[in-house]
Amino acid sequence: VYTSFTNAQLGRETQWVGLSNYINAFHDEMFLVSFRNQVVITVAAVVFSVFFPVLASELLFFIKHKRVANIIKTAFVIPMLVPQIVVILIWKFLYSPNFGFNTILEAMHMSGITHNWLNDPATALFCVVLIGFPFVSGMYFLIIHTGVNMIGEELYEAAIMDGASQWNVVRSIHLPNLRPYIKIVVTLSLVQSLSGFGLVAATTDGGPGYSTMIPALQMYNVAFGDGKFGYASALGVILFIVIIILTLVLRKGIKEEN
Repeated sequence: VYTSFTNAQLGRETQWVGLSNYINAFHDEMFLVSFRNQVVITVAAVVFSVFFPVLASELLFFIKHKRVANIIKTAFVIPMLVPQIVVILIWKFLYSPNFGFNTILEAMHMSGITHNWLNDPATALFCVVLIGFPFVSGMYFLIIHTGVNMIGEELYEAAIMDGASQWNVVRSIHLPNLRPYIKIVVTLSLVQSLSGFGLVAATTDGGPGYSTMIPALQMYNVAFGDGKFGYASALGVILFIVIIILTLVLRKGIKEEN
């Protein structure tokens, strides 16, 4: 926080500059665009982190053959053993203009829609958002799956005896009881999305132009690329405040619902 009010920079004497770094940040086109990109990535990450693990957990709940259910559950968890950077690089290969999806499209005689996916400002951000499809994170899946198992089968069996359909069970029994677990997943995915930049750094490095730049990556580049630690600290403080506010709002929402 202190450094954010200085002009700390490699090879220069540090001086107090007050709010100059913060004023510059809100006049920095790259920073403003990066926040817009971050909103898109974060909203998608939070929605995907909840919807697909919940869907997988519910499908698993209604599989009554235990051996089949255990095999499927293991299949969802095994990807946790693969380093995230490996997954990211595989997707980067798939988006390559000479391999991956373009090769598949050409084999299907659809070469007209082949594209340089990550190097086009019109598609780069969308492609980054789609990395990881079908978005069943092993950790988030285990959290939601634990919540479903905590509900137990007694309520389910009673509801079925009363004539409820499986959809009624999910809507009226499971989802209300899963709220605390869903909120945990939302909090974790929110913080991870706002503070992490490895995915963007490994695929597009914020390009082309500013089309996929995000605040955390810009902060890193300004600090360790340009050596401007004062300005980078200001960007970090702004990002920190945003994360804290969103987390507190979410925790307050959990408290009110409980």
